[in-house]
Amino acid sequence: MISAIKGKIFDISPGEVHLDIGNGLIVKVLCPVSSYSDIKKKEQILLYTVLRQKDEEFFLYGFLSKKEKILFKKMLSISGIGGKTALCFISAFSIDEFVQTVETSNVLKLSSVPGIGKKTAQRIILELTGKIDFKEYEVGDTKVKLKEDLISALVNLGYPTRPIREFVNKTIKENPEENSFSILFKLVLKKISRK
Repeated sequence: MISAIKGKIFDISPGEVHLDIGNGLIVKVLCPVSSYSDIKKKEQILLYTVLRQKDEEFFLYGFLSKKEKILFKKMLSISGIGGKTALCFISAFSIDEFVQTVETSNVLKLSSVPGIGKKTAQRIILELTGKIDFKEYEVGDTKVKLKEDLISALVNLGYPTRPIREFVNKTIKENPEENSFSILFKLVLKKISRK
């Protein structure tokens, strides 16, 4: 699994970038069209990636933020939504806008994406409402890795994932300046023991 890729921009067009990752390798990465102007300004870039296989071909999708990558993977979990369609949604909406659109069951807005009809939009709302933790987008990118590490450590200790996610989110929100894994870990454990 390729979780991220870093390289110099060899070629770029809206929707895809070719990265020179060294050793004579140039990799094609499909990106949201909305990221084009930001990527174009850079010489070297780090993209959070998802590798997908369709038939005999492999596709590498890349995102400027972990939030976009998380949302992309959530979209892929919906029946009938492939990489191309999921990428269209990331291009059409900001994370906050997409979350709000789903939360308010705005079928009309979702079906404004090319190739998305009313039935598909309704299925997206049905699949994601209650099944996606919208709170995970409230934590800034700098905290995402720390949050994932805390959840992983606690789940490995035998705690159930769903309540642990809530405890970790709450602890990080209550201690916005704290970036130490060990301190936050102890704070989460204290919070759990009070329950």
